[in-house]
Amino acid sequence: MPQTVLGLDIGQSTIKAVVFTKKGSTGDRILAFETLDINACGGIEPALKKLAENKSFSKIPCCICLPLADVMFRQVNLPFHDDNKIRKTLAFELEPLIPLPLDEVVTDYLTIPDDGLFVAALARKSVRDWVEKVEENLGSVSIIDISSTALAAQVLTDRIPSSSGVILDIGAVSTAAVFYENGAIIQIRSLAFGGNQITQALARDMSVGEDEAEQLKIKANYPAGSDNVDSVCLHFCSELKNTIEYMKLNGALQNDPAHITITGGCVLFVPLQKQLEKYFSLQPVVLDLVRLKQLEIEKNIEHKYSPQIMNTACAAAMRAFSGRKSFNFRQGEFAAKNAGLSIKEQLKWVAVVAGIIFLMAAVNQFLDYRLKTQRLAGIKKQISFIFKKNFPEAPVMIDPVQQLQTKLAENKKTFGFFEGTQNIPVVDLLKEISDLISASHDIVINNFQYENIVVSIKAQVKNIDDVSAVKNELLQSKHFKDVAIGSTSLAKDGGKVDFDLRIELK
Repeated sequence: MPQTVLGLDIGQSTIKAVVFTKKGSTGDRILAFETLDINACGGIEPALKKLAENKSFSKIPCCICLPLADVMFRQVNLPFHDDNKIRKTLAFELEPLIPLPLDEVVTDYLTIPDDGLFVAALARKSVRDWVEKVEENLGSVSIIDISSTALAAQVLTDRIPSSSGVILDIGAVSTAAVFYENGAIIQIRSLAFGGNQITQALARDMSVGEDEAEQLKIKANYPAGSDNVDSVCLHFCSELKNTIEYMKLNGALQNDPAHITITGGCVLFVPLQKQLEKYFSLQPVVLDLVRLKQLEIEKNIEHKYSPQIMNTACAAAMRAFSGRKSFNFRQGEFAAKNAGLSIKEQLKWVAVVAGIIFLMAAVNQFLDYRLKTQRLAGIKKQISFIFKKNFPEAPVMIDPVQQLQTKLAENKKTFGFFEGTQNIPVVDLLKEISDLISASHDIVINNFQYENIVVSIKAQVKNIDDVSAVKNELLQSKHFKDVAIGSTSLAKDGGKVDFDLRIELK
């Protein structure tokens, strides 16, 4: 029997809906689709009501995909892989990392290499509100996921497991970038770039209104080269490149992307594709889930269907038939209920659950004590490791906090890490340097040392002229007696200059 699901991709300004049916291993088919402007409809609920007026979308089980703005992401590491242990311990690890109390969020995780977890947290109130809004107007909600990860889950199944890459979902006002490596999603970032910026730049280049520029963009009726358009696309590429470099520096990403997959309303915009190819030396692949998954489309809607716009909604619907390769916030108290269970089956499950609860109550104290004992032993081991690492000459660890505080006080007196001879705090020196150096130099400080009255800096700029300019700007400081340039050399990529500065305080 065919299984039919409604996929809802709920964005900041639009709702995209796809009705998808699965008929065994082949013959997967898109039966209907719709795009609604939330603002034009007067809000989320009126848009959902308008969608429900079409019988093709009502009374069908739903998979919801939410935008990145509603979700918090964190990375944690745990030394085990058992799902039950992870879910019991995850709360302790997340507590200092998120701004909401743990009882106010729903969390889920994906595994990443080296015992890492990529964790997503969504406010319970959001989960409750979305379930109520959708089920009041459409059908029951079975899954609540994130648009980016639902889309990535469909792409990664067809990628080489060892490859790395980025999937760019370019929306109207922002772009969701999903980074993956070794077959796993490792990070998701939101970049301030979207189709609206391209439209505005095109309007300035062609001296037309934004509405006319949007139509020209859709019809691909624009000049091959445009200064404002090229500048906007180049800035986006630069921001994406900086994000990749930062992730490589902090160890989240091991290699440069070998694949760039793009989707969204303006991915067919040729200047954007050319800038991506030129900047990363990679040919971006325009995602088409219909072709990738060999889906069929109803004949009466086939000519209207735009894969680039509807990919996320299609992925949301296909999410219902995928394994656990993405998030699902429909869990715990919000777990989807199976309306097809008979009374007899429900009573059977009630009896099983009651037996489990009784058994768990009997051993709860033992398990709780054991877990706390193991956690305490682990904490003691970590304290011992940190103490030996930072104070190896200590004969024995008695009071680690007091011993380390004493050692820190001695180092402070010896080296003056926090204050110079003129009682100048490090934070004031950093602010002084930041204020004096012009932002146009695009300087990156890689190492900063402050001992007594001498500050040593290792940094990187675009060219050798910027090194002298930085030195001259720093000489304007009321705190600096002398600024001397040390060694200079070309960076490994050959495009920038590494250099050393020695600053002597007055």
